[in-house]
Amino acid sequence: MSKVHRPRIPRRHFLLLFFLFSGTVLVAQPLADTWFYGLKAGVTRHQIQEINTTIIPDVFPADSYQVEHLPQIGFAGGVAFYHRFYKSRFAVQPEVLFTSRGGDFSYTDVRDLEYTMSFNYQYLSLGSLVKIYPAGGLNLGLGAQVAFNVAKDRITYTSNMPELGPDLQIKQSLREVLTGSNDINLLLQGGYDFPFGLMVEARYVLGLKDVIETRANGFNFIENVNRSHGIQVTLGWLIEFPN
Repeated sequence: MSKVHRPRIPRRHFLLLFFLFSGTVLVAQPLADTWFYGLKAGVTRHQIQEINTTIIPDVFPADSYQVEHLPQIGFAGGVAFYHRFYKSRFAVQPEVLFTSRGGDFSYTDVRDLEYTMSFNYQYLSLGSLVKIYPAGGLNLGLGAQVAFNVAKDRITYTSNMPELGPDLQIKQSLREVLTGSNDINLLLQGGYDFPFGLMVEARYVLGLKDVIETRANGFNFIENVNRSHGIQVTLGWLIEFPN
């Protein structure tokens, strides 16, 4: 009767599994109250709501035009600080981030006029999250941030009928009438922290304030609440502060 030869796992594989498991345990239960710092960067996908109610007067019949609010792809990057509480599933993560996030607005009417307005805002954000670890490096986060608009006049305008008004002139007028505002955001996050320092995060950013201020103008634009929302995906790398 022939013997059944079972595959043998090399010892180095056992060692690798041991170190990975040990690292996961360290993530779950830190040996001391330690602070970390690091860099993070990624992409954003945001849009601004209700732009049509700001720039289109009520006198125009709703069936005479079509509008579309489109998201913008942008950049996010900055510095993160991290502290995992001793023998706890909770951590805090303060951040300072620079983000480019805005939105596009597309208009078409029965007179064949088509134009697109792009709100290319940029923000310097100060915020913090509380993270909970249900298992290993898997985490859920809840937080808030204050976002200061550092590019309040970055609006572009393009149309298919420049004879109705030069696009460059209209763009300049729009920049004087519609200005970006600071924002306050609620942050909802899911992510994974690897034991060697890598962070992978996916975040939903909900705007709580009006991000477009409408000044006195001759376009019949009105002041309205235009909130923004979107997602942010980043990679980060944490380094322990020296003792």
